[in-house]
Amino acid sequence: MIELLLKKFIREDNGADKATQRQNYGILAGVTGVVCNISLFIIKLIAGLITGHISIVADAFNNLSDMGSSVVTLIGFKAIGKPADEKHPFGHGRIEYIAGQIVSFAIIFMGVSLIRESIEKIISPEETLFTAVAVVVLAISIAVKFWMWNFYRTIGKKIDSATLTAAATDSLNDCIATSAVLVTMIIEAATGAKLDGIAGAGVAVFVIISGILSCKETMDPLLGKMPDESTLKEIEKAVKHDNRILDVHDIVVHDYGPGMMYCTLHAEVPSDMSIIEAHNAAHAAEKRVANAVGCEITIHIDPVDQNDEEANRLKEFIQKIVKTVDESLNIHDFHVLKRPPRPKVSFDVVANDHANTDCDKLRTQIENAIHSWSPDIDTEITIDRLFVHDQKRIDIKK
Repeated sequence: MIELLLKKFIREDNGADKATQRQNYGILAGVTGVVCNISLFIIKLIAGLITGHISIVADAFNNLSDMGSSVVTLIGFKAIGKPADEKHPFGHGRIEYIAGQIVSFAIIFMGVSLIRESIEKIISPEETLFTAVAVVVLAISIAVKFWMWNFYRTIGKKIDSATLTAAATDSLNDCIATSAVLVTMIIEAATGAKLDGIAGAGVAVFVIISGILSCKETMDPLLGKMPDESTLKEIEKAVKHDNRILDVHDIVVHDYGPGMMYCTLHAEVPSDMSIIEAHNAAHAAEKRVANAVGCEITIHIDPVDQNDEEANRLKEFIQKIVKTVDESLNIHDFHVLKRPPRPKVSFDVVANDHANTDCDKLRTQIENAIHSWSPDIDTEITIDRLFVHDQKRIDIKK
C-alpha cells in the first residue's frame, strides 16, 4: 500500500532535484495525515457521543490534534521549498523544526485538556453503552494508525525528517492508547466497573508524554545539537584522504535544516608547503567533503613544522604535563616563539566537557603545572570549545 501510494504521487525520474523530491515526500505525508486523522476524528467522535465514553471522545480529539499537526507539517514542507533570499541566505530549512515544535505543543495542550475532562468523569462517572459499532471503530482506528506509523517511518527515513519521525512515534503511541481504550471498554461491559474516566486520563497522560518527547526531538537541532559521529567520521576521512593534510581539529558543524549543513575545521599541513599548494590541498578537501557528506565546508590551514626537533620534543613534554592535570586533555596548534630572554609556547587545549569546565581555572592549572616543571617557559593557552564528540574516540584510517 505504501509503495503503491509513493509510486502514484512521487515520481523519481522527473528530473527534480533532491530538495524538491524531499518537499514532495513531505507534502504527501502531510496530506495523507490530514485525510486519515480527520476521518478517524469524525467516526470516533460520533462513536464516543453515542456510547458516552469519555475515553473514546478523548481519543477522537487526540486524532484532531494529529490532524492539526499534519496541517502544520504540510505548511512546513511547503515553506521549506522557498529558496534562500537576502534576509535568509541559508534558506528556510529550519522551518521544519519550528513546525515540529508547533505540533509538539499542540499535542501537549490537547493532553492537558483531556486530563481535566477525564478527572471530571472519574469524580462524576456516567453510564456508558457497549456497542459493536464502537468496537469496530476502535479496531479500524488501531489498524489505520499502525499503517500511518509505518508510512511516516518509511518516508521519515527516506528523507531524514525529524518531523515525520516524530509523527511516526505519535502514530504508534496512538495505537497503544486506542488499544487501551478498547480493552477498558470491554472490561467495563464485562464487569460493570466505571473505568472510562481512568482510561481517558491514561490516554491523556500518554498524549502529553508523546508531545514532550516530540518537542525534545525537534528542539535539539534548533538549539544546535552535537553532530552524529558517522558524519564526523565521513568529514574527517574525506579531508585526511590527502596525505599532505597531517591532522584535523576544531570541527564545527552548523545545521540550517535538512540538507543544509555547513562546516568549518582546521587542517594541519607541513610548514614548508607553499601557500598555493596548501590552498590547493584545502580546496580539494572541500570538494571531497561536499561529495561525501553534501556539506558546504571552509577549511583553515594550520602550518606544522615537522623538522624542528627541539619544538617537537617540547610539544611532547608539554603534552605529558597537560595530561598530569587531566588524562583526557589533548593539545594542538602548538607553536614555539623563540625570543629572548626565554621561549614562549602557544597551544590549544581540548576540554572534553567544555560546558562544565571552568576555562580560567583549567588554564591556570595547566600554566602552574608547566611552570613547576620548567619556570623558564612563557605560555599562551587557549581552551577550545568542544563542538563535536571527543575526537579520541573517532577512529579515522587514511
